[in-house]
Amino acid sequence: MVQDNIQVGLRKDFIKITTPSDASDLPGSFELSYLVSTPAVVNMIIEASTELLDILLPADYTTVGTEIHLEHENPTLIGEEVRIRIQVKGVQNGRILLDIEGHDREGRFCKGEHERHIVNKKKLIEHAYNRFSK
Repeated sequence: MVQDNIQVGLRKDFIKITTPSDASDLPGSFELSYLVSTPAVVNMIIEASTELLDILLPADYTTVGTEIHLEHENPTLIGEEVRIRIQVKGVQNGRILLDIEGHDREGRFCKGEHERHIVNKKKLIEHAYNRFSK
């Protein structure tokens, strides 16, 4: 078992001024290009989670996302500041459960849960290559 300092209650506020790269660029979505897209919110959650957790692990370990549940409740305009709060709600055998809540200046715009697992980086890469070398 890897030694880590990840504990229930640990949290991080990830703050970002949204940019045009956070909007949807899918065909037919031009009229939505002034809004933060759900994939951009997911990317913010992943970035915040990694920043919170990975510094607490030995150098040869990382966390990988395995599940996410997100309710994108309200639209946020590009150019607005958002704050994504990530908080550890459970830790068991290398499995980390996180609560997610996102706010902009008008209030909450998203909430959800994210699950990450602690893995050895080298073993993860080996496993990926082994899957495709058959």
